[in-house]
Formats: sequence, structure tokens, C-alpha cells
Amino acid sequence: MDRRTRFFWSIALAAGVLIILFEAYTLNDVKAERKAFAKAAEKTIIGTDDELEEVIVFLEENLEARANFKFDLKNNPLKLDKVIFMTDEQGRLINSQQANTLRVSGLYANINPPKASVEFKNKEFTVKVGDKIEDYRILKISKDGILAIRRGNAKFYPLQGRTLNPEDTSVMSRKSQYDQEEDY
Repeated sequence: MDRRTRFFWSIALAAGVLIILFEAYTLNDVKAERKAFAKAAEKTIIGTDDELEEVIVFLEENLEARANFKFDLKNNPLKLDKVIFMTDEQGRLINSQQANTLRVSGLYANINPPKASVEFKNKEFTVKVGDKIEDYRILKISKDGILAIRRGNAKFYPLQGRTLNPEDTSVMSRKSQYDQEEDY
């Protein structure tokens, strides 16, 4: 054999040995991964009551969280009193009627102690200073309305349906109507 043929055979044998060593190393890694998968598969329990119980608990917790969710839209655009001003038959401006805010429908200022007739959540209450309606506490009753506090914020609630002075109506805007609404 000449030198050229011997050189190519040497390169071919060296390349073959390197390929065999590389494949042996790769197969060893595959064998290790296969053993790890086999151990993990031995620990896996398929179709047991424990697995089903975990799924049921998860679904019940999710359903309970959804049931407790309360959606609240502030300044609901579907309410007409947010878009237009409501007036009585004589054209006098009246304030909006919301179920979740106080609405003063009558005042009894000539008696001692003064009392007020208040609508809240479509129920009528007669209150005096110091009385509570849910989380509202009555601070003051005047001839124009009542002053009540809720969560540390005091707010004046005027007598509903009363005639407003012309100067009052000239400065009224939709923003002031929003400001009169109570935050939830």
C-alpha cells in the first residue's frame, strides 16, 4: 500500500473511532434520561380518587370565587338621569333618585328634636340626629336637608323635589350632578 492510501485509511479509522465514541456518550445520556423518566413514571398515579379530589376542590374554589365577585359600575351610562336633567311638570330641577344613596323626601323642622323622612334602598325611614341607616349616620337636620357621614366623609343631602333658585340652576352642570352622587 502506498502512503496516500494508508493516510486515507488512517483518517477513516480515526473518524470512525470518534463517531463511535460520540454515539456511545450520547446513548449514555439517553439511558440516564430514560431512567429518570422511568422513576418519574413510577411515582405518577393515574386515575386515582386523590387526583379527582384535587380537581374537584380546585373547581369548587374557582366557582366560589366567581360567586363572590360583585360587579359595580360607577356612573352607569344607561341611567337617563346621568345624561339629562330631570324636571317636574313645572320645569323645576329635581335630583336623581338612586336606591343606594340617601334621598330626603320630607323634613319636620318645627318639632323638637327635628326629624327627616329619608328614602334608602326603596324603604322609607324617619330619622333624627344621631340615627343610623346602614353605614350612614345623621349629623344634622336643617330646613334645606340633612348632613350625613359615611366612611368618614360628610355629605349634605338636600330635600328632593324642592324648587331651586335661578342662580342655583345657572351654575348646575352634569359634573355637579355627578358630585352629588355617593361613591359606593
